[in-house]
Amino acid sequence: MIDELDVALNDLYPVPAEDPEALRRVRVRVLKRKWPRVPLAAAAAVILAVAVAVVAIRGRTPDGAMVLVAQTLNTAADAPIQAVDEPVPAGKYRYIAVHSMAAVFQNSDLGALRGVKQELWVPAERAGEWFRLETDTGERVPLLGTAEQLTAAGFDDRSAPIRETGPCGAFGPGISDMCTAKGTWQVPTAAFVAGLPRDPRKLFDRLRDDTDGRGRDADQEVLVYVADALRSGLIPADLRSALYRALAYLPTLKIVEERATLDGRTGTALGIAAAGERLEVIIDPVTGLYIGERTRRTTAARGLPAGTLIQSSSVAYGVAEAPWKPAGHR
Repeated sequence: MIDELDVALNDLYPVPAEDPEALRRVRVRVLKRKWPRVPLAAAAAVILAVAVAVVAIRGRTPDGAMVLVAQTLNTAADAPIQAVDEPVPAGKYRYIAVHSMAAVFQNSDLGALRGVKQELWVPAERAGEWFRLETDTGERVPLLGTAEQLTAAGFDDRSAPIRETGPCGAFGPGISDMCTAKGTWQVPTAAFVAGLPRDPRKLFDRLRDDTDGRGRDADQEVLVYVADALRSGLIPADLRSALYRALAYLPTLKIVEERATLDGRTGTALGIAAAGERLEVIIDPVTGLYIGERTRRTTAARGLPAGTLIQSSSVAYGVAEAPWKPAGHR
């Protein structure tokens, strides 16, 4: 039973590498208590109590909210549907569609959310020809000014679609290919992905190093980088799982909405508020699939009240028969 508790507890909330004796001390402290005999169905309550003690040892506030964050992320990481990537048969394409809404402004009195859809077709043989299509969806959600004022100012004008092709995602001169280029969190090439650790603690440390001195808040910037990578649709299943577990190390990450709906799909929203904005990532803990992210104002600014949505992106995946055609997605 002790071994099972150790494994379950460490899966829920990994013991810090700098204090390998933490788990033993907490286990001894908990087991010294006179617990009533309970069936296995009640073991989760014991594990939860032990997890809270580990949270305290790690120097964080020992509250149930932090344990729920870890539970949600670890459940998503373990979800069978996302444990392996959907195979792409020879001659077909992995299809990735990102639907974004982003705030655009004109002067200080007009603003709206503008919709864009980016679609990517990645061949089964990654070194082959990639295809990319960016489309102005025509969606306009007024933020400042009336619909009539926005129309008169040209907000309804649509940009022309952009079609690009290139071997291994090298869509033009000076654009690195997605197979051998060094890459970044924002452009996760195959070489970059292969070089990332899968151990959650080491991965978190790598995120800390790569975000050091960037952004307006250290914790929020880690979440930004993770969202950038997951939004690409190019992160393999084992790395997605590791990223979910790594996020549990963020001390300010909170569950902000247990059932958040984005583009018709529902998941759990986890977010960090800083510098007047709250960034949220939305993950389906049942399937483990990454649904997307959104950003809201937490304070009033530029004439926008607190709570205003200023950005969102949702991601859908699938397998397509041919480029330039959508696919059934999940």
